Amino acid sequence: MKLSIANNTSVKEQNLRVILNLIRAAGRISRAEISRQTGLSRSTVSELVGFLLRQGIIEEAGTGDSLGGRRPILLEIRARGRLIGAVHVDDDGSLYGHTEDLAGNRFKTGRAHARKPEELVLGIWELLKELTDGDIDRLASIGLALPGVISPQGGILSAVNLGWNNVPVAEPLRRRLGIPVRAENATGLAAYGEMSARGFDVHNLVYLRIGSVVGSGIITNNQLHRGLRGSAAEIGHMVLDAGGELCKCGRKGCLETRVCRRAALRLLVDHDAERDHSSLNLGNIFEYLVGRDEQGDRIAQRVIADIASSTASAIVNVLNILGPDTVVIESVLCDSSTFWSVLTGTTAKEALPFAEGKYQLLPSSLGKEAVVVGAMAYATRLFYEHSQIPTVGI
Repeated sequence: MKLSIANNTSVKEQNLRVILNLIRAAGRISRAEISRQTGLSRSTVSELVGFLLRQGIIEEAGTGDSLGGRRPILLEIRARGRLIGAVHVDDDGSLYGHTEDLAGNRFKTGRAHARKPEELVLGIWELLKELTDGDIDRLASIGLALPGVISPQGGILSAVNLGWNNVPVAEPLRRRLGIPVRAENATGLAAYGEMSARGFDVHNLVYLRIGSVVGSGIITNNQLHRGLRGSAAEIGHMVLDAGGELCKCGRKGCLETRVCRRAALRLLVDHDAERDHSSLNLGNIFEYLVGRDEQGDRIAQRVIADIASSTASAIVNVLNILGPDTVVIESVLCDSSTFWSVLTGTTAKEALPFAEGKYQLLPSSLGKEAVVVGAMAYATRLFYEHSQIPTVGI
């Protein structure tokens, strides 16, 4: 076996990341304490801290308590020195952008649109310029939330709703900016956002979004689960009834055919054929059912209960196979007491008992903001764990 030997530059880069993460975790810390906790010599710490100060990533922040000598100078992250960026590319080509400083304070938000795949990278670039007030060099890292199946290089392999295939995204931006740029599936990043909103105390989470389609994401040990082909977590295409309705994926009886907005409209018409439903469409069917549920409409409650029962069957399979800490549901249907009662009751009844621990079944805490929040949290983690701070000049 051939051993790889780290060169001087890679060692410095690794030590920089260690020091940067330590300052971030501590809030404020002295050079001497950094040396003590990392085992690095004081001269090495002084050299690398000086570099981070010149880069505008950290700053001096007063003095600490004396331990017998001079009061130590404390260091902290310079919040407004650099920016973290996140861009969500939606299923219709809309771009939603967001930047924050290193302390998590919102800097700017913006929107753009890409009509064609060849417009996407330029559209993201122009949006990032807007989000940094024209100073795009302030960006420290970027998280991209993309639709469809994402390649290991961060490109769109297939986005069915857009009709886009084999679109390079992250790599061109990475080459142009020279900073960490990572692209992931948007629903996967929504799962990451829900985890980050809970302070990363949840380590294994499954996210399920029920709307016009069924989207899902899986977090295992605080990491996105991508699968071998980058298309893991297709819970919406879990077959619940092999003799059921034909799904757009080509199979029959997928979860999506039983719980999405189109399925809800079909169920309502089937259960209530005598009533005129011409005012209803895919855009308002869930809202209508939730409203009628609150009024005690038995037909609406029956439709919602059917959807909740199918959703519970899928969740039970997920619990039995993956055993996550938490399952998060994002849907208008979560506002229905019938939906939540049937969902939790059926899941508790059908899931296998766990030897240790107990799962949580929760509504989304972020709603539609989960994608951008997840992309931002992912980009922040990317900067602190994989930052490519140029070491020329150290």
